[in-house]
Amino acid sequence: GYSAQVGEVMARKRKKEDRLRQIYHWLKFSYPTPYPTKLNLIRGTKPRSDQGYVMLKRRVLVVHIDTKYPLWSCIDTIIHEYAHAAAWRHASLEPYISDHSPEWGIAYSEIYRNFNDDGGDLESGEF
Repeated sequence: GYSAQVGEVMARKRKKEDRLRQIYHWLKFSYPTPYPTKLNLIRGTKPRSDQGYVMLKRRVLVVHIDTKYPLWSCIDTIIHEYAHAAAWRHASLEPYISDHSPEWGIAYSEIYRNFNDDGGDLESGEF
């Protein structure tokens, strides 16, 4: 697993993109997904573009996060989108499963609570 060296204290990164990468690595470590995942940080130009989405590309789940939003919003979005990746099923079934299925809701609530209530925010600083 991930841990700091003896005597070394890891900290949450200050830059938004670096902090999002830390959280993403914590998510990958803490919540396995049925396909490998990749993080794609984008800077949207449309006034009302999606804050984030997940797509299956060549058997890799790519989590896209628009970084033009405030950090707190990007953190909520990465948790939301990663829950989609954690709840993903076989690609051929996806058109028949609602985006916010009960499986997604379970994954989202578990990740959200772990991050916000059970120390995941601090723990992710080690990544």
